[in-house]
Amino acid sequence: MADNRHKVVKHFRFTESEARTLRKHAKKYGMTDSDYMRFILSQKPADYPEIRLMLSGLINEINHIGNNINQIARKNNAGFYSHDDMESLRSYMRKLINATREVEKKIGSNEGT
Repeated sequence: MADNRHKVVKHFRFTESEARTLRKHAKKYGMTDSDYMRFILSQKPADYPEIRLMLSGLINEINHIGNNINQIARKNNAGFYSHDDMESLRSYMRKLINATREVEKKIGSNEGT
């Protein structure tokens, strides 16, 4: 059986601000600073709750927009397509692009953490 005790000791230097940020995040999850750092090292981006929530919201938005686009496609197939439908499609696409960019910006700049 492998010995899983923490034997290696590492010393790090932080600025006061970095140390406060580490303490705040560790406290938020009820962890020590060391436990939180080990947690961060073992995670993949999809494991972070903030990212999962953002992606879940984006998926829901995409599903709603997809349903609306399907309704417009059915109208088009039935011969009832109008100029307003074209404007709706453009609007849905803009909404989808903006929602995707917002999530991308938050994940890329770590605003969600």
